[in-house]
Amino acid sequence: VDHYGMGRMACRMIVEAGRRDCAREVMIVAAALSIQDPRERPADRRELADAAHARFADPTSDFLTYLNLWTYLREKQRELSSNQFRKLCRAECVNYLRVREWHDLFSQLRRVVGDLGIRVGTTPGHPDHVHRSVLAGLLSHIGMRQRDGRAFRGARGAQFTIARDSVLAKKPPRWVMAADIVDTGQLWARRVAAIQPEWVERAGAHLVKRSYGDPHWDATRGAAVTTESVTLYGVPIVSNRTVLYDRVDRRLARAMFVRHALVEGSWNTHHRFVE
Repeated sequence: VDHYGMGRMACRMIVEAGRRDCAREVMIVAAALSIQDPRERPADRRELADAAHARFADPTSDFLTYLNLWTYLREKQRELSSNQFRKLCRAECVNYLRVREWHDLFSQLRRVVGDLGIRVGTTPGHPDHVHRSVLAGLLSHIGMRQRDGRAFRGARGAQFTIARDSVLAKKPPRWVMAADIVDTGQLWARRVAAIQPEWVERAGAHLVKRSYGDPHWDATRGAAVTTESVTLYGVPIVSNRTVLYDRVDRRLARAMFVRHALVEGSWNTHHRFVE
């Protein structure tokens, strides 16, 4: 990471994106997260700025909103002269210098991933793949909405609310990840996207903690089972999921199988060896 000058967060995102064939999209997002937001909201032009920026909003994700804005700006940059593009940015409340910085950083990332052997495809990556790749770098910034309110339970007991400038502020989903969690007396999540808890369990497989209930025999399954709960940084990802007990203790699961299935006959099967 240090050799290539990439932050750990961006590195995790892009490596995962290489596996999911969405490296280009994730590099655009990673570059956007590394700079000040190119969108501006001047006090004397707020309504104009809001209307201009709303054209690019994706209802599920601030990250996909960045991709929409990037696509538009790149198209206009190809169509217009440098001076005309500057005027367009000014008229639509976008900071030209930050756009340049965004493009330059993307170009740098593209060169780095080439050195790393990560392929940058030409077909658009699926939005779910983009989000799952970004999630790899934001595992400590996940949150689960509590009951029917707007507060989210985050890592290590933190509670946060989605900031007002996010596309998800008005209708917060059940699960989110955030690029930033800012403390202004209250914790606010900025640059947010909706996610699925199963994505978290897979992306954070090396970090999650699993706990199990007492095992018991399940005659329908013909196996010993137990309940499993999974947490990541204290956030409950899975609660009381039934799993086969041989994943937890293969020796005891086998002993329960012998006792219940073979000795007591609590097993419906047509295997010849049982006779």
